[in-house]
Amino acid sequence: MSAGALSGFCQVLAEQPFDTIKVRLQSRALAFDAFLGPAALVRHTYAAEGTRAFFQGVTPRLATYSGVKASLFALFEAFREKTGSVALAGAAAGGLNTAISCPQDVLKSRLQVQVASGPGHYLGPLATAKLLLEARGVAAFYAGWLPLVCRDVPGYALLYSVYVAGTERRLPTALVGAASGLAFYVSTLPVDRVKTVMMTQPLDRPAFSSARAAFLEIYAANGILGFYRGCGPTLARTACGQAVALSVYDWASRRAR
Repeated sequence: MSAGALSGFCQVLAEQPFDTIKVRLQSRALAFDAFLGPAALVRHTYAAEGTRAFFQGVTPRLATYSGVKASLFALFEAFREKTGSVALAGAAAGGLNTAISCPQDVLKSRLQVQVASGPGHYLGPLATAKLLLEARGVAAFYAGWLPLVCRDVPGYALLYSVYVAGTERRLPTALVGAASGLAFYVSTLPVDRVKTVMMTQPLDRPAFSSARAAFLEIYAANGILGFYRGCGPTLARTACGQAVALSVYDWASRRAR
């Protein structure tokens, strides 16, 4: 558990700036929809909001993601021991872990699409959490839960399969971690886009009543390429984050033996 917790903490620090650009590009927020690529959005974000904008959402994620990651690794190890299957254990752990990962993902994502500069724009974690509760209760923290499950079940089956195969071949842990993260997102980017759209909709006038409606609208507006908006920062984020996360997990696990 402690190895997973430390892994999660280090992963957040490594990937947060990439993650903010990813979420802004994937969302349907009008403030970011006009930007056709990550480089333009990075330049605009830095010029208009400064460095702090790239780390919006990092506080609640740091506070919770160690627990989320510890739970994920504990579930994976337990299911692997019971089933003997790495892929099945990864799928089961990924699916079950969404019960605790979804609320922090919703809060993080909503903070990342708030504009940092100007009065009244950036609410912060506590005010945003209060607003979500007042608007829709606990259910607000599970917006996008279905696409999250549809992402994490196959995604973690692949991630852990690549990770275990790579470590058994004694490949460099950072390389294995990066490859594991890429396997996760290359296979799940379309559903990840839908998840982000559902998590970042306006509370007062949501555009989509279901993940299916969001999927159909994205396809109608932009075709298949619409599901790959934010692909560059997403892959950079996961390669960097998973390289750090799995390297730390491997190191901490060996130290604990």
